[in-house]
Amino acid sequence: MKRFLLFFSGTALLSGSVFLWGQPKSFDAFPAQREFQILYKASIPKLPSTAEQMRIWIPVASTREGQTILERKIKSPVPYQVTRDPVYGNEMAYLELKRPFPPILDLEVIYSAEIVRDLYEKQNEEQNPDQYLKPSSLMVINDAVRARTREAVHGKDTWMEKARGIYENVIGMMKYDKTVPGWGRGDTVRACLLGTGNCTDFHSLFISMAHAAEIPARFKIGLTVPEENQGEIPGYHCWAEFYEEEEGWKPVDASEAWKHPERKEAYFGKFDTNKFLISVGRDIDLVPKQAGPPVNIFFYPY
Repeated sequence: MKRFLLFFSGTALLSGSVFLWGQPKSFDAFPAQREFQILYKASIPKLPSTAEQMRIWIPVASTREGQTILERKIKSPVPYQVTRDPVYGNEMAYLELKRPFPPILDLEVIYSAEIVRDLYEKQNEEQNPDQYLKPSSLMVINDAVRARTREAVHGKDTWMEKARGIYENVIGMMKYDKTVPGWGRGDTVRACLLGTGNCTDFHSLFISMAHAAEIPARFKIGLTVPEENQGEIPGYHCWAEFYEEEEGWKPVDASEAWKHPERKEAYFGKFDTNKFLISVGRDIDLVPKQAGPPVNIFFYPY
């Protein structure tokens, strides 16, 4: 069995490494199965000396929807507890620190994971998909979204056909561009107005349009594990899923389809075993509940 090393580095708060084992079991759009190790490192410097207490939440990946966590080790110099939000099922490690604080807090989460397409296809049904029809603070439905959606779904009957129309509309009207400030927040209004952004913005627009068409859709964020033997993962990647009647959830990666038009068919409705899921949903209330507003996107430590 081959073993590959991949260096992972995100923002200043994230670094680590990914180990990959195994070969694809098929030569479809994506491998039928992948197995790898991921090291997620969080380094939190310059803890405030005047505070009496600090509370920290670290997102932790879990077994769900085609992804099996074979082993998960959390390394922390202070005690922690693993909690789960009741709405989306996201797990997190919760820590409380009291004075005196260390000059820097280093945390690690080490995963062994297996991603299996057949398992996803067996597990992708949702008992209550209607919970994914609600807008979030930034994924809104306004007149511009409704007008755009009407154009995208015109003449289409099924949810699958409508979702495909929305997918084509987003790819055709958006540009992957991180030069204009404000990208990355998943702001549907900005995406409609400027037509630029990153994966967060592409899929926020897709989800808002799906909701306008009364199609359940949800936001997912994690990592894309490259196929190369060695390289860097520069940061997070997000994608969307919509619900197909009587079939279950279907993945969509509109931003990757924009960057790689030759793979547009692969990124619509097909499960990508190169993706490692960290969290689901937007406007997340952490557990225990944070003092501030709901968390827009849960990938970095909060």
